[in-house]
Amino acid sequence: MKNLFQRIASILIVSLAVNAFANTADEVSPLLIGASTPSVLLANQKGEPTELDSALASKPSVVIFYRGGWCPFCNSQLSELAAIEGDLNDLGYQIIAISPDSPQGLNDTDDKYGLGYQLLSDSEFKAMDAFGVSYDNPRRGKLPVPSVFIVTPEKRISFQYVNPNYRLPYPSKTAHGSRRSQFARGVSITRTFKVAADLRAATIF
Repeated sequence: MKNLFQRIASILIVSLAVNAFANTADEVSPLLIGASTPSVLLANQKGEPTELDSALASKPSVVIFYRGGWCPFCNSQLSELAAIEGDLNDLGYQIIAISPDSPQGLNDTDDKYGLGYQLLSDSEFKAMDAFGVSYDNPRRGKLPVPSVFIVTPEKRISFQYVNPNYRLPYPSKTAHGSRRSQFARGVSITRTFKVAADLRAATIF
């Protein structure tokens, strides 16, 4: 079982605070490991209302918050996720990626990069606020800090990683080598997922 989670996620435990809109990316207060995920209404790629609770209830989930399809670093991250989606599915996980983009923007990103997994629109910033990862970007307005949350079917957070530096959406420290291509200054999402096993075995339910 331990080896199964070598492909899941990297974590960075941060202190729990009131989940509110932050003035800067460094001031966000993301949900802590063990917290329940919020109940929010988003939109799917067809523009249909989608309850995040329902999307998370079916199986363990890798929930990604990304800035938008206009961000090249985010697009690299999304493409790397698509490359290992099959591995995650084999482990019983689904990917859910959330951004402020409109449903049409989600479709444009999906079509351009051939992602195939679930993209949800948070154009009203409900999920970003509730997860505590939204902040005021002086050029783009309200955005999420790039984030990864691993969520159980019981809708509890088992891992989280939040990095205010959008150019490095995952930590550079890696535990294993990777044969997959790297992105954003040499950071590989596949490597990042491999770090999780020992941490999960040591810290989580």
